[in-house]
Amino acid sequence: MMLASLRTSSYHADTISKLPESHVSNTDLQALASKLAEARQSRTLTAAQPFSQLQSVEQAYELQQLATTLYQSPETGYKIGATSEAAQNIIGCEGPFFGPMFERDTFAAGSTNALVPGTIGGEAEFAFRIERDFPDQSDLTTHDIVPLIASCHVAIELVGRRTEAEGLPGLLMAISDFGANSAFIPGAAIDNWQSIDLSQVVVNASIDGQLTNTGSGAAVLGNPLNALLWLHRQLHERGLKLRAGEWVSTGTCLGVIEARTGSTVEVEFGGCGTIGYAFQ
Repeated sequence: MMLASLRTSSYHADTISKLPESHVSNTDLQALASKLAEARQSRTLTAAQPFSQLQSVEQAYELQQLATTLYQSPETGYKIGATSEAAQNIIGCEGPFFGPMFERDTFAAGSTNALVPGTIGGEAEFAFRIERDFPDQSDLTTHDIVPLIASCHVAIELVGRRTEAEGLPGLLMAISDFGANSAFIPGAAIDNWQSIDLSQVVVNASIDGQLTNTGSGAAVLGNPLNALLWLHRQLHERGLKLRAGEWVSTGTCLGVIEARTGSTVEVEFGGCGTIGYAFQ
């Protein structure tokens, strides 16, 4: 399966690729947003073809925001996708993208979850809980943002799509479809995380006791803190900011862990903790 072969790699770009602008009407975007929100709410899929009219990244983010507003759940923060070159090559982009996460789709570590239509698999990620609102500054460094973080956790993001197609979506569909987020599973906080070089943490995932994926924190833009800083800058450009209490899941350390009915997944973040989940 191609998902299991998505492995860690170096990162070379720090911007989202720009595509030509198109002239999709506001009415069209509202209709597409309704389809996405309804599909997520009902755990069903919608036809993919109507979304082919999207032709720009900014249009995709506009659609994402409309669908987020229509989805019946409070937002809890953000996910970051395509933080490795391998993921970017599969999705067809030159840098990361972001999407929302929701209270309704946040589950406890060790939980057993329904394998809903469109689920692609799990991603082992470092997640930050924000302690204080980020300042309205574009020139922050990773050193500057550490005091703004309440905690760092081992975590799982379940990724998927709301459209009738196989595998990971392309860039515009991924962005518009809630950033390809399906669910978020935060695990335990990492003790004294500020003293750990997260890029050097080796991460291994197994399905039913068999090793399937391996990687490290270096897959996440070189270091998960780099991903958090990237998100801050992207939000700042849009007049938004990270706020106290929000979660940020920073991107997969080891590709996508295949979703299998009846399977149990365990992920070890070397020296930082473990987290597991299962599918019915």
